[in-house]
Amino acid sequence: MSKGSKGSSKLMIIVWVLAMFFIGYKALNSSSTESSSDDIMIDSALLERIKPIGEVRIDSSIVVASSESSGKAARSGEKIYNANCISCHSSGVMGAPKYASLEDWAPRIDLGLEKLTLSAIAGKGGMPARGTCMDCSDNEIKLTVQYMLDSLK
Repeated sequence: MSKGSKGSSKLMIIVWVLAMFFIGYKALNSSSTESSSDDIMIDSALLERIKPIGEVRIDSSIVVASSESSGKAARSGEKIYNANCISCHSSGVMGAPKYASLEDWAPRIDLGLEKLTLSAIAGKGGMPARGTCMDCSDNEIKLTVQYMLDSLK
């Protein structure tokens, strides 16, 4: 090794030893109150950053509206039929039973209102679920099926 290399190695060792003495001296001579106050400041700053921005309170005396009673008045079966069902059920498109046609409805009448309503909600044959009335409640579908059945009398 060259002389310059040995000199720089010795200098590095001396600097490292002095740094270790300085760090050890600071660690032994620092008061515990400074450390704890720093921890408190860090903890309070952390708590300030992660504090909740709001609260959720549940009051059992308040009634929450369900999806079926969301503030809109129930539409009549006739209104729903005229808005959504008439296009297929007036002409019998894709096997849809025609409105007021006892011949078309005869095989279905024995199923009853409940089964016909479930069939209308789920969709059947060429009729999509809810018969294109996606915003109709189950009760409104039932009213519409009842309206169609009442036309047979």
